[in-house]
Order: sequence, then C-alpha cells, then structure tokens
Amino acid sequence: MSIDVVAIHDVRADVTRETWAFEELYRTEYPRLVAVATALTGRVSDGEDMVQDTMVKAFLRWKRVQRLERPGSWCLHVLVNACRSFWRRRRTERNYLSRSWRRDEPFMSDTPPDVIVFWELVRALPSRPRMAVTLHFAGDRTMAEVAAMLDVPEGTVRSDIARARTYITAALRGE
Repeated sequence: MSIDVVAIHDVRADVTRETWAFEELYRTEYPRLVAVATALTGRVSDGEDMVQDTMVKAFLRWKRVQRLERPGSWCLHVLVNACRSFWRRRRTERNYLSRSWRRDEPFMSDTPPDVIVFWELVRALPSRPRMAVTLHFAGDRTMAEVAAMLDVPEGTVRSDIARARTYITAALRGE
C-alpha cells in the first residue's frame, strides 16, 4: 500500500488556502459585524458573542460560503437573524427581569457620550427601523441591501430611516 505524497500535499495546500480565505473574511468583517451587533443588542459582550457564533457558522459552512459573491453579506444576514432572535428572547425575559440589564455594562468603551445617547435612541426604535438604521449606518449597507436583508421594499427602508431620523433629531433637541 503506497501513499501518494503529491495528493496529500495538494489536500494540505487546499486546506491552507481555505483557511487563509476564512481568516481574511474574519479580519475584514469582524469589526463591522461587532459594531452592528453591539448597536442592535446594546451590549458589547452580547454583540461579540453573536459575531463569534456567526463566524463559527460561516466556518462550518465555508465550502459553500466562500463561493458566494459576498461572503461578508452572508455573515451579516446570519448576524441580523441572530439579533432578531436575541430580541425575541429579551421580550420574553422582560416579563421576569427588570429593565436594568442594559445599564450594567457600558455600551462601548471610550465612546463619546453623545454617541452613546444616539445609539440608545436607536435601540428605543421599533425592531424594523432599528435594524434599518443600524444596517445602513453602522453596517455600511445601501438601502437596497438593507431592504433585501429585512425582506421589505426599499421604499419601506427609506421611510423607516427618515422617521427614525425625525424621532432621533427631536429627542436630541429635547422636543
């Protein structure tokens, strides 16, 4: 029984290329994904946990994910779904826990107070506008991409963001 050394080398080279490609995705997408998840959940630790779970899912499905035109968009879509589930769980927990869960951990370290206030106002928005604002501004996605991720017409995303801007501007002015 002989072992084909060339075939083993080729397999190792393929695994190494795949690993490098995944590592590159991780390096480029991780900061943006954490920003989006933190903005949607209100806690850095919850956001980081969700991003880690998202990256594990991407790694486990890497053969399929790497063939996508934009693997980072796939990761963002998975993350948004995780954030939706997070908020569903929180709604259930609210019946049993006080609202102080948001205040026990700083939003982001070294973040100016006005930015913290802004994101607190965003988190106070209803679910769809909150996700639209976060994906568009923190996630750096176009209105069309946000609409596709939320499975709504682009006009709905534009309307949600416009209403959110009006609400946030009035709240910041103290109106």
